[in-house]
Amino acid sequence: MPAMRKPRGLTLITVLIIAGAIALVGWIITYGPAYWENTDVNRILKEAANMCYREPDDEKVKTWVFIQLHRMFDTEDRDNRGDPVMSIDVQRDDLRIERTDGPPRYVSIWLTYQRAVNVPLLNQQRMVTFYDHAEQDLSPVKW
Repeated sequence: MPAMRKPRGLTLITVLIIAGAIALVGWIITYGPAYWENTDVNRILKEAANMCYREPDDEKVKTWVFIQLHRMFDTEDRDNRGDPVMSIDVQRDDLRIERTDGPPRYVSIWLTYQRAVNVPLLNQQRMVTFYDHAEQDLSPVKW
């Protein structure tokens, strides 16, 4: 019967797997909250797209979106003009709503915003840019 080989111990593959796991945990700690909040922004955009079915005025939809964004990202600080400051960098012009005229009727909503992310070990701040999109069919429902 052949003798069992001695365990190899620490190999290059083991080191790479451990380094990859540490890098993944670091990425989740650094960027995870920004991407998690982005799911809430996508939910707001989907609700706004659904709202477009009954609300023909795009400015009212934009106002509703920004009210929701302020509720979510308001920092309680004020800028030079006295406006509330959000933890994301977004302007009203960064929200675009387009509707198609003919059948099928659709609405598309795009929002581009940036969020500052603190990198813990480097003591630096990075800006992450998100490009979000929501779409909704506005055709009347036929029962």
